[in-house]
Amino acid sequence: MRLIFRQVLAGLILAVPAAAAADRYPDLATLKKSAQEGKDYAVRFDDRRSSVAVFAIHGGNIEPGTSEAALAVAGEDWSYYLFECPGSFEACRPLHVTSARFDDPAAVALATSSVVAVSLHGARETRELVCVGGANAAKRASVAASLRAEGLTVEQPCKRLPGASPKNIVNRASQGGVQLEISVPLCRKLESDERFRKSFGAAVRRGLD
Repeated sequence: MRLIFRQVLAGLILAVPAAAAADRYPDLATLKKSAQEGKDYAVRFDDRRSSVAVFAIHGGNIEPGTSEAALAVAGEDWSYYLFECPGSFEACRPLHVTSARFDDPAAVALATSSVVAVSLHGARETRELVCVGGANAAKRASVAASLRAEGLTVEQPCKRLPGASPKNIVNRASQGGVQLEISVPLCRKLESDERFRKSFGAAVRRGLD
């Protein structure tokens, strides 16, 4: 039943046209006025005073698989921040707030106190692909090379979603950051396959370290 649900969910993600994917809320402060924390969404973060911060601001069922991927990258020592929705895809999708307008004070504080950040997102893509963006060109290239060494198909820089805005939460680190747009098939594997999740997390860490 779980597998069937995930297949349906992936189909829903792929079916959302770009025009229909516009955010309902202009920023997180506005979202919080309409949604209830603990019911509609949850925030998990841990400031471990590390030089790298890891973000999944569309976690849970907003973009399935990204929370699991972020925790794999963070490991036991890097700081992380997760904004998650526990409901159905239909209920969670409206809680998507784009990275350049994601203004949760806890997330901003974590990003601005870090040297480099990495954010993980789900992308509407049918093939196995990681599209690597972000403002830190050197780290972007090294993460892309590390992922390719794991046998993954990588686009770098990411043309459709470059993630280069200085307002992007991932680029608020002192040296900017790396944004990973992960296709639906890979997000599904990150969610369900522990071995793949660990190898993916380790590859991203090698590229950033």
